[in-house]
Amino acid sequence: MARFRFFLIVSLVVAVFSLSFGVTTIRYGVWMVEQMDGIKAQIAAFEKEHPDIKVKLEVVPWENYWTKLQTMLAGGNCWDVFAMDTGFYMEDYVIRGAVLDLTPYIERDHIDLSVYPKMVLAIHRFNGRYYSLPRDYDTIALYYNKDAFDKAGLKYPDESWTWTDVIYAAEKLTIRDKKGNVVQWGIVSDPGLEAVQQVVFPMMYSNGVEIIGKDGHMNIDVPQAVAVLRSIRDITKHGYAPKPLPNIQDYFISGKAAMMLEGSWMLGYYDKNIKSFKWGVAPFPPFGVRATISDSLGNVIWAKSKHKEAAWTFVKWLAGKEAAEILAKTGAVIPAYKGTADMWVKGFPKEHQKDAEVFIKSVAFTNPWPRALGESKWFDRLTSYYLFEIVSGRLDVEKGLKMATEEINRIIDQTKKRYSK
Repeated sequence: MARFRFFLIVSLVVAVFSLSFGVTTIRYGVWMVEQMDGIKAQIAAFEKEHPDIKVKLEVVPWENYWTKLQTMLAGGNCWDVFAMDTGFYMEDYVIRGAVLDLTPYIERDHIDLSVYPKMVLAIHRFNGRYYSLPRDYDTIALYYNKDAFDKAGLKYPDESWTWTDVIYAAEKLTIRDKKGNVVQWGIVSDPGLEAVQQVVFPMMYSNGVEIIGKDGHMNIDVPQAVAVLRSIRDITKHGYAPKPLPNIQDYFISGKAAMMLEGSWMLGYYDKNIKSFKWGVAPFPPFGVRATISDSLGNVIWAKSKHKEAAWTFVKWLAGKEAAEILAKTGAVIPAYKGTADMWVKGFPKEHQKDAEVFIKSVAFTNPWPRALGESKWFDRLTSYYLFEIVSGRLDVEKGLKMATEEINRIIDQTKKRYSK
């Protein structure tokens, strides 16, 4: 009997060892705390389909994510797969050799790239090579308070509106009390009208500005860009929009602003939290030609990962249809995979499905995020100083954009020189 028990124990140990042997564990780093339900659901579905790969999820909030990533890379102990804001940061990590070139894997496995919007896909490419695949994307549009428009006797914004219509409406919708204090702003954005993603960059594209030239340098000191910033500054100067503040409140959700230029990422939040007034969404009003802008998140593989094939299997799956469908059901972001954006739209109440469609249709005239080397260094300088001071009226528009262009291009050149072979 004792001998039988011994062989039974040995058999069980061998069975457990056999099941465990060959299972690869990969580490996955993300910052999207508000999307945890969807991310965990994706991992569970992936592990069910790939029992030989286990994913260890590690969450670091955005404010600490990039510092943590830098530390891990420097120490040679990084996540195998990690989320990447491809618009802002990918180029800097590519030139440092920190992320894996996925092009050979894409070609080997015959990945169909036509399932992603063309302009969105472009954000994941650098020097003709792919370092990530699209997970999601966003676009920018005009949110408006229907009650405020009704009270002012104005027609709601639609696809016929231009920037001139916005200025006119902003004036009519700005309300002051007897002491001259503004109780309702005509138009706002977050953090203010100096916001590059929601206001400045889309308007520059609309006015024909090639923000980053083919030589990789910044080009925002041209007359077309000056015209855009003068208009934005004048709206603020006339008091139709608040002056930039370090920590501006969300005037739109509180009913203290009639219009707001904002991204698709706010649609779900407003749908759940705005109860005191009716609202809608209209296409981004063009300054010149119709245009908007898109950023996109992807997943990259650490160049020194010891589990590259397992990591690629996971990254490839995350960029596929099943993962996109899981993401669509969360309502947090628009999934990039063809056809799944419709699921995102249908996830909203009927009254706001047309508003969601505005963001999807905007892909037809969107532009990829303008990327340049050293963006992780120069972006805050552009937004927190130059645009902040220009829109505030403390820095001349033409002079400020010239200074910004010169400083940013120095950073770009220094970054290129530092990492050139």
